[in-house]
Amino acid sequence: MGLIRILAFLLLSLQAIAVQASQCIPTQFDETVTLDYVNDGDTITLTDGRLVRLIGIDSPEIDFQFPELSQSYATPAKKYLSEVVKPGQSLLLAFDKQRLGPYGRTLAYVYTEKLEHLQEMMLSHGFAKARVYQNDYFWQCLSKIERTARERKVGLWSDKSYQPLTTDSLTRDDSNKWREVRGVVTGYERKGQNFELNIDNNLVVMMSQQDIGKFSNILTLKLLESRVIVRGKLYFSYGKYRLNATHPSQITMENTP
Repeated sequence: MGLIRILAFLLLSLQAIAVQASQCIPTQFDETVTLDYVNDGDTITLTDGRLVRLIGIDSPEIDFQFPELSQSYATPAKKYLSEVVKPGQSLLLAFDKQRLGPYGRTLAYVYTEKLEHLQEMMLSHGFAKARVYQNDYFWQCLSKIERTARERKVGLWSDKSYQPLTTDSLTRDDSNKWREVRGVVTGYERKGQNFELNIDNNLVVMMSQQDIGKFSNILTLKLLESRVIVRGKLYFSYGKYRLNATHPSQITMENTP
């Protein structure tokens, strides 16, 4: 019995070390699966034929028909993930609220048996951005990891094409596209049932009444003259660029210029 207890203690200790290495650990895992191959920096295929989209991150897109048109860092992102996990390797899946995406892919947080979190690894090495679609259980954890990588300028964050735009550089070509924009809060006001945040007097971030409660931590801060990065699908209306913010991950407060 003494030997069994010692072995059990050692196993738990090793698991605890692995847990500490990963910042975003679920309360439980839902499935153990086997990897077939890596599709790109945020998608893998399992031996049972399912495609798994890594929740909470967005990796540069590969153009499989014309590889030369792939986004910068798309191929290195796939290469890195292919080095982290190998065909035939067992992986652990943890699900969020929504298990299937619009294209039929399984949506999951993916871990190795050593509890290494693939999403964290992609973010920390600068091979993906944090992005919320529907599932957001780990959004704050993943955003923190992305911010560290961004500040260290690792991976794609060393590439100028991935830096946030400035409000004065926006053009009509940016309309109807997801963009990251950096600026200073020059005003905010309630208009009807909406709340509007003005950035550099050139970009309006709109929050509806039903979503305003999600931004309570941000809106209680001293906003005027604060530097922020905002994210969303841009459109042009009434002489200004605008975006609708429905999730707090779309607004990041910056500490330094």
